[in-house]
Amino acid sequence: MVDFRGAIQKFKNAKVVVIGDIMLDRYTYGDVERVSPEASVPVVLKVSEKFTLGGAGNVADNLVALGADVELAGVVGKDEAGELVMKLLKEKGIGAAAVVMLPHRPTIEKHRIVASGNHQLLRLDRESKDPMSPEEEDRGYRLLEPAVRRCDAVIFSDYGKGFFSERFARKIVARAKSERKLMLADFNTAKHKKYFIGVDVVTPNLKEAREFTGLHAVEEIGPQLVSDFGAHVVLTRGGEGMSLFRREDASHHHTPGKKVSVFDVSGAGDTSISVLALGMAAGGLDIADAVALANEASALVVQKPGTAAISPEELASVVRGDNHLENVARVPKVWGYEQWLENNEKYCCKVLALNKGYQCSLHYHKKKDETFLVTAGHVRLELGDEVLHLRPGTFVRVPPNTRHRFAGIEDSAIIEVSTHHDEADSFRIEESRKMDA
Repeated sequence: MVDFRGAIQKFKNAKVVVIGDIMLDRYTYGDVERVSPEASVPVVLKVSEKFTLGGAGNVADNLVALGADVELAGVVGKDEAGELVMKLLKEKGIGAAAVVMLPHRPTIEKHRIVASGNHQLLRLDRESKDPMSPEEEDRGYRLLEPAVRRCDAVIFSDYGKGFFSERFARKIVARAKSERKLMLADFNTAKHKKYFIGVDVVTPNLKEAREFTGLHAVEEIGPQLVSDFGAHVVLTRGGEGMSLFRREDASHHHTPGKKVSVFDVSGAGDTSISVLALGMAAGGLDIADAVALANEASALVVQKPGTAAISPEELASVVRGDNHLENVARVPKVWGYEQWLENNEKYCCKVLALNKGYQCSLHYHKKKDETFLVTAGHVRLELGDEVLHLRPGTFVRVPPNTRHRFAGIEDSAIIEVSTHHDEADSFRIEESRKMDA
């Protein structure tokens, strides 16, 4: 069994250089109570503002949050946004010795206007895609080259905003290769495809991979990209998970997506490549196991608003194979199923899935004392001489010697917590069955 938690503990030993397009993400939050009399647009009353690192900066932020030692290389302008980026880097402990400030180039900024309920009304971008001059590239290379020598892994984060030219990218790849550094590349522009030939891992999403190859089927795209790059190919496929094609033989291994409530997919790829790099460079994981861990991390981060990061503790918690409901056996019942989380000599806890139109047995216990919490659906409960209708958030205690029976008005989920369950203490008056119309 793979020791994922042990690997995560080693993340703090990693030194990583992130090279690419640095951005500032600005969020303006406000309330909308009226429409402008000047045009048919909402008037946003500003309440608060938040600034976070975006682009390559978000990759660096993810790595630091996971415990790594990080250097960031890129450019910002000599403007307010650039100063905010430098301030954020200092606050987060991200090395900025290789961040170049250029007076003629604006800092890339994505300004989101967000109304009540985290509803994004508008995004205003500020950027320049003009390429850097050879002199500016050489200056940037001189600053980042010592960090490449010291690091365990290099991550290229290319958003096609003008930081990378073919000459500049190839020079960095050659240097990192000569130092035998692990290299991972995430880029979204087809014309930059040849910039990163020679890296160890490329991580396009499925849409990008189709544009890079002109192919549609995943089973065709992967081997083609392996051939093009001579690298491991990790296709990120959103809710469908991640597909790995090994560089040795283009063999395909798919890690299914996790069933989670998606809040915001922004930055999920940044989290994914960060965990991939740390898993391989510091955690000692095989590429397939690193992909599995990155998949878990992506499922975590999409449940958070905006570009976000996760902690080692969060990641370690989800890879515990013994404490996730999906891994608990389902015990079939006439009315649905139950999953036992615990049943020791003192207490019992289980999850009940009650199907619409079915009811459990009418029964009672002489010793068992139960409390039920409805988390989904609509449940009809016969409790002694009472009839109760329970909806999400409603809980009820069933003392010993109390006759009771659940019925599913809708498909429902119930958490049961009780004293120790002994089947000999269950006395059934009527059996479980489908309800009469």
